[in-house]
Amino acid sequence: MTGRRNLARSVIGVAAGLALAVTIGPPTAAVAAGASPATWRLIDLHQRFCTPTDLGRIIYFPVFIDGTWSQELRVRLADTPPGFEPTPGPNVPPGHSDGPGSVGAASAWMPPIPVKSEFVLTVRVTSGSRTQEVSVYLGIDDDWLNCINNGPRG
Repeated sequence: MTGRRNLARSVIGVAAGLALAVTIGPPTAAVAAGASPATWRLIDLHQRFCTPTDLGRIIYFPVFIDGTWSQELRVRLADTPPGFEPTPGPNVPPGHSDGPGSVGAASAWMPPIPVKSEFVLTVRVTSGSRTQEVSVYLGIDDDWLNCINNGPRG
């Protein structure tokens, strides 16, 4: 059984890494001087992440923005359970995006969790003058396929 668990963890890790490598890229060029005021929107994709029990790891939730922003955006993972350590992600420089590509990620170190669990966390993005949030869902379950198919939903 341990071999299956290790294989599942390896597959999950590789899949998560590939997904982030494909979706996370730099935002488009900065807004020109004199451009119209910032009008951006944090897109809620009802994200869900599942991981096995007893696996301490860093978790990531990609951030999707639609619009234009003239101030640096700070991205954070909030409302994490006790023991989680949100990691300050790289801030997103002024720019614009039409939404389909991730402009950053919210992340946290997650301690090993020994029991099947579900959590609702918050991705928070702020420009200093404007803050937006979306809920994201984290499932802890050794039956990864069950977690993905039947786990927490937004």
